[in-house]
Amino acid sequence: MNAVQSRRLTQEVADTYQRALTGGAFYLVAWLIVGIHGGAFERAPVTSWLLALAFAGLALARFLHRPLHEGDAAACVRWLYVHWTIVVLATLVWGLLFCWALLDDGFQGARTAALLSTLGLATAVAHAFSMRRGFALTGIAMLYGPSLVLLWPRPADRAIALVMLVYLVYVLISLVRSHAEYQQRLNLDQELRDQRDLFAEQSKIDPLTELANRRHFSGVLALAATRALRSGEPLTLLVLDLDHFKKINDTHGHAIGDACLIAIAGRLDNAFNCDGELPARLGGEEFGVVLGGQDLETAAERAERFREDLYRHPIALEGIVLAMTASIGIAQFDKARHRDVDELYSAADRAVYRAKAEGRNRVCRDEPVQVQAPADS
Repeated sequence: MNAVQSRRLTQEVADTYQRALTGGAFYLVAWLIVGIHGGAFERAPVTSWLLALAFAGLALARFLHRPLHEGDAAACVRWLYVHWTIVVLATLVWGLLFCWALLDDGFQGARTAALLSTLGLATAVAHAFSMRRGFALTGIAMLYGPSLVLLWPRPADRAIALVMLVYLVYVLISLVRSHAEYQQRLNLDQELRDQRDLFAEQSKIDPLTELANRRHFSGVLALAATRALRSGEPLTLLVLDLDHFKKINDTHGHAIGDACLIAIAGRLDNAFNCDGELPARLGGEEFGVVLGGQDLETAAERAERFREDLYRHPIALEGIVLAMTASIGIAQFDKARHRDVDELYSAADRAVYRAKAEGRNRVCRDEPVQVQAPADS
């Protein structure tokens, strides 16, 4: 079962619980009205009070059987079966009670109330519990079935049976419509949730290169630093700046420049795609990579391989071959030197400046020396 189905089940559990909360009390109230005005508590006090206790207990069970805070799809299905059993038991007890009211002449003054209660409860089941047609039909059958079987063979009660059948058609149509409306609501909720998730995902992605954007990169770097402080594992940051990229835009146009950035992003994504790694576009022709769990030496080796591959394999775009190089700076998080991730980023950035100052197309490690960046980057 996929995540969408699991979410729908979770929503159904919540809706079923909320809709069932108030319904149980109406069975008790309806029985007290019918029982008191029908003299049942005087003629059969034990049975009458047992029925009242049964309705009260089933209403309490609806309240106590709370939805799961966390659970998989199978747990949700089990919860629904248990809760629906509670609901259907109440309808069955009422259906049998209504038969008693029809058979016992002592209920003569309360039969209309019993009939109206039965119709009202069936309507409530059709509307409130339309999320599961099978269960709702079972509940309606428990309310209606015994009394119809009892009334139909009796000519004096045939008119009541016909009225109940006509009303049953209305109840079933209402159930079908309510079920369709509920499913449409779930579908709309899912569409809204999908749009929200899409917007949330898009807020993390650079629209040109489809790498992580700077905002998402900063959040991941901060979380990685927190884990590194807690676990003691190394955390290394790689910052890459393309050399002389402005000349590409000036010579070939921004469309080629954008295509070049996309190609570089694809190479970064292929080179740094292990767990704990996140390549990102930081802005313009600058990229960064979070390397969780990797020390400075390992990161330097991988950065050198990437630089060498970029240098030896030019980028071909629309018949244009572009020889690209990059200046790369790397820094490992050190809580003694870096108070926060901003200082870690500054250290890697300084290493990039030094790589450019030393001739570009090279990897430089973090050193506590700040070099002024050349004018032409």
